[in-house]
Amino acid sequence: MDTTPLPAARLQTEAGRRRRLAREAEMIAEARASAAAGRVVSSQEVDAWIDSLDTDHELPLPPTRHSHC
Repeated sequence: MDTTPLPAARLQTEAGRRRRLAREAEMIAEARASAAAGRVVSSQEVDAWIDSLDTDHELPLPPTRHSHC
């Protein structure tokens, strides 16, 4: 008998998958609305923050700014 654990994706129920997809769609819509309103984070600040993770000098989340486009 195979006792290999199933991947998490195979354990997900259809109802759980629908809830997850609905929440992901909500989050994408929120992000698009935020970007459309001009609220952005510079890619350089994001890259620096990511590079700092799991180091002795982790940076705080970069601030959101309004773009001037």
